[in-house]
Amino acid sequence: HPEAPQGHPEAPQGHPEAPQGHPKLLRLLKACPWTPDERLKPGSGRGAKNKLGALLRALEQESDRLGVPVNDRAFRADYTPNYFVVFPDYDRRYSPDVLVAAYRGGTQIEINGTVHLFPRTVTDWAGHMCTAWGLVFNAITTGAPLTAPLQRLEDTFPMWEVVYIKALIRLEMEVKARLMVAAQGFTRLERDPEAYVLVMREVNHVNSLVTGMGTGRSDMTLDVLWKATEMVQQSSPPTEDDAPLISLALSILGAWEDLRQYFIALIPRINALDVGLSYNVGLVQHLGVWELAWTRGKRYLMEGRVRGMLAEDLRVLVQALEQSRPLQEWLSNSEAAGLLAVPRILVTRACQDSRIWSVVDEFAPEARETTQFRDMEVFLSAHGVHGLVQAMAGGGGLDVEDGVSVTEHVSMQVQRARPEGWNDYLQVVLACVSGTWVRAPRTDQL
Repeated sequence: HPEAPQGHPEAPQGHPEAPQGHPKLLRLLKACPWTPDERLKPGSGRGAKNKLGALLRALEQESDRLGVPVNDRAFRADYTPNYFVVFPDYDRRYSPDVLVAAYRGGTQIEINGTVHLFPRTVTDWAGHMCTAWGLVFNAITTGAPLTAPLQRLEDTFPMWEVVYIKALIRLEMEVKARLMVAAQGFTRLERDPEAYVLVMREVNHVNSLVTGMGTGRSDMTLDVLWKATEMVQQSSPPTEDDAPLISLALSILGAWEDLRQYFIALIPRINALDVGLSYNVGLVQHLGVWELAWTRGKRYLMEGRVRGMLAEDLRVLVQALEQSRPLQEWLSNSEAAGLLAVPRILVTRACQDSRIWSVVDEFAPEARETTQFRDMEVFLSAHGVHGLVQAMAGGGGLDVEDGVSVTEHVSMQVQRARPEGWNDYLQVVLACVSGTWVRAPRTDQL
């Protein structure tokens, strides 16, 4: 381990200090929000970092003016691409983020929600850095000569930088190694089916570290993927009756394929990935779409009662669409009338066959005991779903209008009972009918 710089080197000759103090540096220093121990106030934001950066740039210029030599920084040649942006050459380049990190103690860092401990060397050099900065801070505020403090800063800053950045790079490599395992696993799937187990495990791990479109769940299993594959293979080509439900299975397979292609494309660009995984737009989007597809598959394909409800609801809705051009136009144009009509159609199925689970049974079983539900049963026995659809399009007499009203009441009771679950179910129904699913965008964004 490198030793800490000792003492205060003599000032180089031939570059006199300014006797009247350091007004420009003092002005830049006072522009920053400081704590009593000469550190930038925690939580002061990027604006404060920018002001500190301006002060550090001025100190670099003052070091050049006073003839403080630039220490060797050839170690930057070993930095990963993400750090080349900050340190593109071997000049001083005092980084505000590196300085601020020293005042966090150099003991640990949180990456993707996980706390990682630094080795003792990092902690020691964090202390040396704080000491060197304190000397510069004091010289600026008192107007004392700056050459010796700036020499101490130049002797300390690159050593703190290299131990800190290389510790970050080691952590970066650990994070990216798990991503690379998943990516390499995706390339093996076609020739090695057993690789699916490894890939799913690594996808779960990475997803647990990412926040964004998904919930970060880490319990996703292969059975949903197998079920979707089985449904598509057994219904090739799909019949008119099962086509909407097969659309859901295809969306799951599509989300998995998008994720596979993204990870494979990631292999040659892994070094450019941000170690804070949630900052990588493409990764967040693809994992979020896959998690949503898997969650829906688990809910609507794997649970027999719910799957039967979805299949029957789709059958009734498709039949209603075939009988009503206004309904077709509403849905194709995403008009509000269509979004109001579909829930009313879905709740009517609770009156048709009590043996098949319905949205009323799923979301608001207590609605069956209401007067409005019984009125809805009477209305449907007289007019059927077709009469309801006609009434919503503006046809029918007063009794039909009353029937639409009670249907709306039951529909709202179902929607309000469990709004989050209902909204997701409605989205799935509409996507199954239209074949329009959320897909991860084709993007070069990491």
